[in-house]
Amino acid sequence: MHLKSIDIVGYKSFANKTHLDLEPGITGIIGPNGCGKSNIMECVRWCLGEMSWKSLRADSMLEVIFAGTAKRPPMSMTEVTLTFDNASNMLPVQFSEVTVSRRIFRSGESAYFLNKTQCRLRDIREMFLDTGLGGDGYAIIDQGGVDFVLTSKPEDRRAIFEEAAGVAKYKAKREEALRKLERVEADMGRLQDSVVLISDQVKKLDSDARKAKLYKKYKEDLAVLEAAQILQQASLMEGELQLLAGSSRPLEETLGARRVEISAEGANLSALNLEKANQQNQLLGCNQKIAEVKSQAARLEERIQSSERFLLETAERLKACEEERQAARRRLAGIDPEIEQASLAVVSAQALRAAAEQEALGWDGQLETLKRKLAESQAALETLKAEVLAAAQAALGRRRKMAEADSAYCRQEAQVRSCLRELEKDLVQVGKVQGEIEASRAALTRQEAQTETARGRAQEAQAALEALRRHHQEMARETLRLHSELAHAQAKVESLEAQAGQNPYWAGAQAVLNAGIEGVVGTVRQLVKIEENYKPYLEDVLGERLYAIVCEHSSAARAAVELLEASGKGRARFLILSALPSFLTDKNYPDDAKPLMRHMQFAPQYEKAVRFLFQDSYALDKTLFGDCWVYGGSSRREQAQLSFADAGEIRARAAACQTRCGELEAAGSRCELETADRENRSRLAVDVVNQQSAIIHALKAQIDEKEAGLSVYVRNVELSTAEAADLLSEMALTRERILILREEIEQTEAREKIVREREIQASESLGVFKEELAKGQATEELLKSKLHNLEDKTNFLAGNYERLCDEKKNQEAALSRRAQEIEELIRKSEENRLLGGQSRQELEKLNAQLAVFENEARVVLEGLRAREQSIAEKEQTLRGIKAAADGAQEQLHQIEVKASALRSTRDGLKKRLWDDWQLSFEQARAKYEGQTVEAEKIDFLRKRISTLGNINMAAPEEYEALSSKQAFLAGQINDLNQAKEDLKNAISKINGATRENFRQTFTEVREHFRRIYGVLFEGGEADLILTDPENILETGVDIVAQPPGKRLQNLSLLSGGEKTLTAIALLFAFFMVKPSPFCMLDEADAALDDANVERFIALLREFHARTQFLIVSHNKRTMEAADVIYGVTMEEMGISQLISVDFRKKLPDAAPTASKEVAEKL
Repeated sequence: MHLKSIDIVGYKSFANKTHLDLEPGITGIIGPNGCGKSNIMECVRWCLGEMSWKSLRADSMLEVIFAGTAKRPPMSMTEVTLTFDNASNMLPVQFSEVTVSRRIFRSGESAYFLNKTQCRLRDIREMFLDTGLGGDGYAIIDQGGVDFVLTSKPEDRRAIFEEAAGVAKYKAKREEALRKLERVEADMGRLQDSVVLISDQVKKLDSDARKAKLYKKYKEDLAVLEAAQILQQASLMEGELQLLAGSSRPLEETLGARRVEISAEGANLSALNLEKANQQNQLLGCNQKIAEVKSQAARLEERIQSSERFLLETAERLKACEEERQAARRRLAGIDPEIEQASLAVVSAQALRAAAEQEALGWDGQLETLKRKLAESQAALETLKAEVLAAAQAALGRRRKMAEADSAYCRQEAQVRSCLRELEKDLVQVGKVQGEIEASRAALTRQEAQTETARGRAQEAQAALEALRRHHQEMARETLRLHSELAHAQAKVESLEAQAGQNPYWAGAQAVLNAGIEGVVGTVRQLVKIEENYKPYLEDVLGERLYAIVCEHSSAARAAVELLEASGKGRARFLILSALPSFLTDKNYPDDAKPLMRHMQFAPQYEKAVRFLFQDSYALDKTLFGDCWVYGGSSRREQAQLSFADAGEIRARAAACQTRCGELEAAGSRCELETADRENRSRLAVDVVNQQSAIIHALKAQIDEKEAGLSVYVRNVELSTAEAADLLSEMALTRERILILREEIEQTEAREKIVREREIQASESLGVFKEELAKGQATEELLKSKLHNLEDKTNFLAGNYERLCDEKKNQEAALSRRAQEIEELIRKSEENRLLGGQSRQELEKLNAQLAVFENEARVVLEGLRAREQSIAEKEQTLRGIKAAADGAQEQLHQIEVKASALRSTRDGLKKRLWDDWQLSFEQARAKYEGQTVEAEKIDFLRKRISTLGNINMAAPEEYEALSSKQAFLAGQINDLNQAKEDLKNAISKINGATRENFRQTFTEVREHFRRIYGVLFEGGEADLILTDPENILETGVDIVAQPPGKRLQNLSLLSGGEKTLTAIALLFAFFMVKPSPFCMLDEADAALDDANVERFIALLREFHARTQFLIVSHNKRTMEAADVIYGVTMEEMGISQLISVDFRKKLPDAAPTASKEVAEKL
C-alpha cells in the first residue's frame, strides 16, 4: 500500500486546483520559507480526520479555507482528496484503489467521502486504525513533532506505542463497551427507582378500592335527591323568564319609532355631505389648474435665462477661434524652408551608409571559414569528453558497489555479534522467569488453602446471624401488635410532627430513608445513643446536621439526590463515611470537662464518623465548648416543654400502653445489638474471604503475565538463532562479490587514463582556432558599430523630415476647422435670440390665466364654508334623537342580561342533569316531578362524600396494570444484569489482548531503538522504560538517552541535533516493528549537521523499499537523496504553485551516494 496522489482545492494558500502524483520511494518538497510547503503535510492530516485546529496552525477550522489575497477573493469551501494503492489489501475494504476526501464550507458544514460516497468521520478513522496513520500515529511528523516525541508526558507518548502495537482498535472497542456499560447501569438505576415507586402504588390501591365502593353508594343516593332539587329550581326560573319577556315589549315599540326618526335625519345629512363633496372636488380642480400654470411659467423663466447664458458663452468662443486662426496662418508661412533643408540632409546620410555596408560584407566570408574549423575541433573534443565521462561513471559505479559490499559485510558482522549478545541475555531471562513462575505457583497453593478455611468461618457466622434474625422478627411481630393499640394517640402526635415535615431537609431525609437505597445507613441522630441529660448538647453540636443522612460511599449519596430531584420531596445533607479522614489525633480536654463521646453509645463501624463530629466537644459547668465556638444560657428543657405542650397530655394517656410493651422493646434492643454484633462478625469474615480471593486473583494474574513474558523471551531466542545463521551465509556471499569488484575497478581505471591523454591534445588544438576567431570577430564588431551609427543618423534625419511634413498638414486642417466652427457659433446665436423672444410672450399669457383661476377658487371656497355650517346643525339634531334611542336600548339590554343569566343558570342545571346522571330535562320531569326535596339529607350525603377524600374509581384496573408492569420491569432488570455481565467479560478479553500486544510491541521497539541509537551516535546508551509496569493498560513510556561521553539526567539537556537523532531512532524503531505505508517528515533534518544528515539519508534508503517517504527539507543533501522533487513557489503573491522534477527519468543509471559509515552499521 502507498499514497498515489494528493488533490488540493482551496486549502490555505493552494487556491488553484493542485495535483501531486506520488510513487513509492522518497519524494522531496522544497521551497523558500512561507511558500506553503507545510500546508501539504497539514492537508493530509486534515483529510485523515484531524479535528484540532491548533495542530493545523489555525484559530478555527474555517481558517483552513483560502482567505483571499489583494487580487483574489476568498473561497467558499476547501477540499482535499487522497488516493491510496490498496493492492496489498492493508485497508479493510474490497478495493484495489481507495480514495478519501474531506470537504468544509464557510457556513460550517463539512462532509467526508470514501470512494466518492459520503460517509462518517468514524468510518475513515476506523479504516486507518493500526496502520500508523491515525491521530496518534507515528507516520506524520510535522514541525515541532520531533521535540514533541521527547518532551511529551510518558502517558501521551504511550499513544504512539499503542498505534504501533495495533491496539487502537481494541482501545476503541473498550471505550465503546465502557460507554454501553455506563448506559446499562443508568438504565438499571432508573428501572429500580420505577420498581420502588410502583411497589408503593400497589400497596395504596387496596384501600382505594374499598373507598370507591362506599363512594359509589353515597353517590347513587345523592343523585335522586339532587335531580329533584335541580328540577324544582329550573321550573322557578322558567316563570321568571316569562315575566321578563312581557315587560320588554313596550320598550321595543319606543325603540322602533326612534330608529325611524334617525333614518330620516341621516338621509338629509347624507344629501348635505354629498353637496359638500362636490364643492370640495371643484375647489381641488381649481387648485390643480393654478399649480399647472405656475409650473409652466417656471419652466419658461428657466428657458429664458439659459438662452441668455448661451449667447454670452458663444461670443467668448468666437473671439478665441479668431485668435487661433491667425496663429495657424503665421506658422504655415515659415515651415516650407525647414522642410527643404531636412530633405537634403537625408540624401547625404543614405550615401555614407551604403559605403559602410560594402566594407562589412568583405569580412563575413573570412569569419565563416574560421567558425567552421572551430566547430569541427569542438565536436572532436566533446566526443573525447563523453568517452572520459563514460569511463569515469563506470569506475564510480563499481566503486559504489564496492563500498556497498564493504558496508554490508561490516553490518552483517555487527549484526551477528549483536544477535549473539541478545541470545545470551534472553537465555538468562528465560531461566530467571521460570524460577519466578514456580515461586508464584507455590504461593498460590498456600493462599488457596487459607481462603477455603476463611470461607468456612464466614458460612458459620452467616448461619448464626440468620437464626438470630428469625428470633428478632418474632419479637418484632409481637411488638407491632402491641403498638397497634397506640394508633389513635400516635395519629395526633404525627399531626405535630407534620409541622416539621414542612422543612424541606426533614422531608428529604425521610424520603431517602424510606426509599431503601443501598449504602444509606441512616441519619446522624441514629448513629449514637446519648444519656438523657446530654441530649440538649447533641442538638447544640449538630444543629441543622442532626438529621443529615449518613452514606457509606458517594455513589449512594448521588443516588439519593437523583431520587429527590425526580420525586420533588425536598432536599438532604449527606455525610460520606468513605471520605472521612482515617486518623484523628486525641483531644486534650480541660480538668473537670465532660467530653460528649464518653456519654454516647455507637456501633464500632461508625467510630470515625462520631469522632469526626463530637471529638472536639465537651461540657463544663452547663456550658458546651468546641474548637472555635461556645454554647450556653438558660435551660433548654423549659423551652422544649413550651414547644411540645400539646403533645404532653397525649403522651401521658399513652404511657400505660407503652409500659406494657417496654419489656418487649428492651428485649428487642438487646437483640438488635446482638444482631449488629453478629452482622459485624459476618461482614468481617466475608471481607477476609474477599481479601483472600483478591490475593489469589493477583497471584494468577502475576503468573499469567510472567508466562506471557517467558513466551516472548523464548521466541526471541528462536529468532536470534535463525537470524545469526542467515547472516553468516550472507557474509560469505558478500566476501566473494568484493573480490570480483576489485578486479573490475583496476581494468576500468586503465581505460580511463588513455582517453584522458587524447582529450588534452584535442583541447590544445581548439585553443589555437579560438584565438584566430577572436581577432576576426573584433574587426567585424568595429565595422558593425560604424554601420549602426550611420543607420541611426539616417533614421533620425528621415524622422525629422516626416515630422515637419505632418506638422504642415495639421496646421492647414486646424485652419479649416476654426473657420467652420465660427460659422456654426454665429448660426446658434441667432436661433437662441428667437427662442428667448417666444418664451417671454408665452410667459405673459400664463400670468393672465393664473389670475382668472385664483378668482374661481375663492368663490368655490366661500360656498363650501356655508355648506359645512348646515351640516353641523343637522348633526346636533341627530345626536339628540340617538340619545333617546340609546336610553331605551339600555333598558332592553338590562332586561336581556337578566334573562340571559336566568337562561344560563337553567341551562347549567339541565347540563348538570346530563353530565352527572345522563338525564334530559324532560326525562327528569317525568321521573322526579312531585319528589320531596330533603336539603338536610343532601348536605349529609355531600359531607360523607367529602370526608372520603380523593377517590380512585379505576383502582382495580390500575392494580392489575401496575402488577403486570412490575413483572415486566423485573424481567428487564434481569436482562440488563445479563448484558452487564456480558460487557464486563468483553472488556476483560479486550484488556487481555491489549496487554499482550502492547507488551510484545514495547519489547521489540525497545530493542530496535537501543540498536539504532548506538549506530547513529556511534556509541552511547538509550532505553525505553515503563513508568508503571504493573499496570500495562495505563502505563506511560519514558525515554532514557545518554550520548557517548555524557551522563545527562534529563532529555531537555540534549542539544537540538541530539534530540532530533534520538527521535529519529525511535521513529525508525517503530518502522522496524510495524512499517507504516508512508511517512511524512516536515523539516526533521533542520537541526542536523552534514555527517548526521548522511546517517539520516542512509536510514531513509534502508527503509524506502518498505515505506514511502514524503519529506519537506531545506538541506541540499536530503534533496539529492530524493527520487522526485516538488518545488513550491509563489509566483503570484499568496498563491502556492508546484513544479516537479523526477530524477529517476533524468538520471536512470545514477544512484545517490550514501554514508559508508552508517550503511556499514545498518
